[in-house]
Amino acid sequence: MFVLGGDYTRREIYEHIGGSIVSCLPSSNGVIVAACLSKSFSPQAPRVVLCGRGVQTSRLSAQFALQQNAIPVFIKSASRRWQYQGQFIVERSVSSGEEFESLIVGSGRAVSSVSHAVLLKQVK
Repeated sequence: MFVLGGDYTRREIYEHIGGSIVSCLPSSNGVIVAACLSKSFSPQAPRVVLCGRGVQTSRLSAQFALQQNAIPVFIKSASRRWQYQGQFIVERSVSSGEEFESLIVGSGRAVSSVSHAVLLKQVK
């Protein structure tokens, strides 16, 4: 479906897997179907995803942190271009404490702006 390292538009990603064209965690029928991440918000992506605190974002972030199926992960490579990183599963999630704060340090984001740090593991 996607070629590792290949660049795609959000429209192309949507046509293959559905979900939203704008959400960083597009979902379909209550399931997160991909992660479309920007290094400006999650500099350690795809291994660490820093999820925000907005109303919609917090709901999707909580759902993402609990999801057990593998999803394709894309990193923004240029304006309107998303590079496929592979299939990843949630290894674990942290939402407070020393580890949580250490994952945010250096990201340019305030701890108060992050609801979850979700750690992903690539699957082959």
